[in-house]
Amino acid sequence: MKTFLLPDLGEGLTDSEIVAWRVKEGDAVELNQPLADIETAKAVVELPSPYEGTIAKLHAAEGETVDVGAPLIDFDVAGDDAPAPSGSDASATDASAHDDPAPSPAGGPVATPDETVAEVRDAPAPEEKPEKVSVLVGHITVHGGKPTRKRRAWDVEPFTRQERPSGRPNRAMPPVRKLAKERGIDLQSVRPSGRDGLVTRADLETAGTASGPQAQPQPASTREKVTGLRKHTAAAMTQSALTVPHAATFHQVDVTETLALARSGDASFLALASRAILLAAKRWPDVTAAFHADTMELERFAHINLGIAVSTDRGLVVASIDEAESMDASALTTAIKDRATRAREGSLTMAELTSSNITISNVGVFGVDGGIPILNPGESAIIALGAVRRMPWEHEGEIVLRDVCTVTVSFDHRVLDGREAAGFLADIAAVLERPALALAR
Repeated sequence: MKTFLLPDLGEGLTDSEIVAWRVKEGDAVELNQPLADIETAKAVVELPSPYEGTIAKLHAAEGETVDVGAPLIDFDVAGDDAPAPSGSDASATDASAHDDPAPSPAGGPVATPDETVAEVRDAPAPEEKPEKVSVLVGHITVHGGKPTRKRRAWDVEPFTRQERPSGRPNRAMPPVRKLAKERGIDLQSVRPSGRDGLVTRADLETAGTASGPQAQPQPASTREKVTGLRKHTAAAMTQSALTVPHAATFHQVDVTETLALARSGDASFLALASRAILLAAKRWPDVTAAFHADTMELERFAHINLGIAVSTDRGLVVASIDEAESMDASALTTAIKDRATRAREGSLTMAELTSSNITISNVGVFGVDGGIPILNPGESAIIALGAVRRMPWEHEGEIVLRDVCTVTVSFDHRVLDGREAAGFLADIAAVLERPALALAR
């Protein structure tokens, strides 16, 4: 009998939620066969089987939150030579002793442009002990300022549409599952439009329309336990707000020419704004640095990993575009669209969710003029773009109608002074006012 402990699926998380079981007690399973959909703070991932054998016991129900290191599944494994996952230890205590410390986006040694990424090799597997096994499913090691994810045979990897086993049940993010339950809609009766059988909120609306309105009693109030991404976002934002001396500066920018360029070309407004930020960051490199309070060190990175803040049904996700400074506006447009789509699907890799060193948040899409965002933990600057407004503006000595946008820079005052933050913001504004500069590499 082998007891499989819930591994750390999200770089230092303390728990994960069981979204859906793929197996039941008594099922025979193969090595690496998907066992369950597990929700971490960052994404919903598939948990592969570390053994070939029979499911003897499931220690948690769907919807239940399980602590990392707690028993998850008992396996009946035939023979004494049943394979154990390479690189795992026999207990949760032993595994934690060999685990790498969970890095922040600022983790890793100080890098220079000429450094190369060392080859990552897995450590040899320790001798298996007979009682329990805990698996660490992939982790991040930082080289040259960019996290590189170790890959292992049992690593979580999303299936493509062609690879995914047929006949698998529909899946949905927790808010969608909650809405379906409130409306009395069976998820398995809904035709999913999301990737890999993911049921979306729009699918529920369609299902509700097809079956007719369903009156539901409205309680005076409700309380819902905060779990998954929103739980960890709350903790991260609280830590950032309470431990980092935030300051902010903002500027109204004439973006008429940038908006016209976005409408006439193959680059989006957000991509052109990102190019402006990347060009300005090259002149003010400390905006992508990280402050380590424990050692009083300032860490600088060789590349600019641009984080894109994406609103999803599960909460806010920051998806990284690594080495974004090497991309033109067209390539950034494609990359931003890809990250936003996969963030909403929950299919981003852990590296894409943890490697940013500066973030942009386009709050203008919600119709607001601006805001002062809280720093993504481990970063020293975040830029907020407000809504573009048509307003009277002085242009070439005359008052005319122009497209104006408020740009805000929140920054870590331990890393940047007002002069540096203002200079960074002024350079962003200069490029947005003359967007031809944003097209250059």
